[in-house]
Amino acid sequence: MLFQQHRLAAGQGDPAALDGLGSMFESGSVVPVDFAKAYALFHLAASRQSSDPALVARAIAHRDTLGARMSSAQLGRVNELIALCNGSDVNRCGEIIISAGGLTVAGSGTQTTRNGLSVSRDGKMIVPLEESSGVYLVPVVVNGVMNLKFLIDTGATDVAIPADIVASMVMSGFIEQADFLGERTYRVANGSTMLSQTFRIRSLKVGNIVIENVRASVLPEKGPLLLGQSFLRRLKSWSLDNALHVLIIE
Repeated sequence: MLFQQHRLAAGQGDPAALDGLGSMFESGSVVPVDFAKAYALFHLAASRQSSDPALVARAIAHRDTLGARMSSAQLGRVNELIALCNGSDVNRCGEIIISAGGLTVAGSGTQTTRNGLSVSRDGKMIVPLEESSGVYLVPVVVNGVMNLKFLIDTGATDVAIPADIVASMVMSGFIEQADFLGERTYRVANGSTMLSQTFRIRSLKVGNIVIENVRASVLPEKGPLLLGQSFLRRLKSWSLDNALHVLIIE
């Protein structure tokens, strides 16, 4: 039976098997339709090391296409499923996801907040990272309205956003002139200094954690968005699980 073959291979961390299982849960082939399990399995497949970049790209495409069709409650349950893997051998994660019950997952180590996101019972938020061009990004909601994806940069003094995105946010009214704080000198990785405009972000939301009044700097156009220390140091604690590719916030 193909399902059992995929299940056994997934137990060895095989990304093709994880992707195949995700497709089964998405389509309802052999197993009941379960978008949350499908997304979680696609995410796990996309996170595994593979000698075939096309395989990883396919899993990412499957995950992102499915995610666009899912409700916030369904996406919140994805966080629940991935949270169940925290602390377990990564090769067991696929089996944990497959074996998880329905919406009662919250009783097995997580609790669900009203916005559909989940935290574990010990107070930790599990946020899946999204792969893009070989790096893993954190989904962030800026000022309550704009969804952006940031690279975690512990060496960046402040959150940093490229000038073209800042200009777009100003034009849309997401950033007001009163939010700009003046210029500040920053030291960059090569040891040189750079003068940059700074501004106040009224709120940054990661998972269900909201940090208000975060200082940010303006980077040159087309650069990466950086989640720097002006956000990170205001968390009680945080860590990255490089096997599951999730951000864990306490």
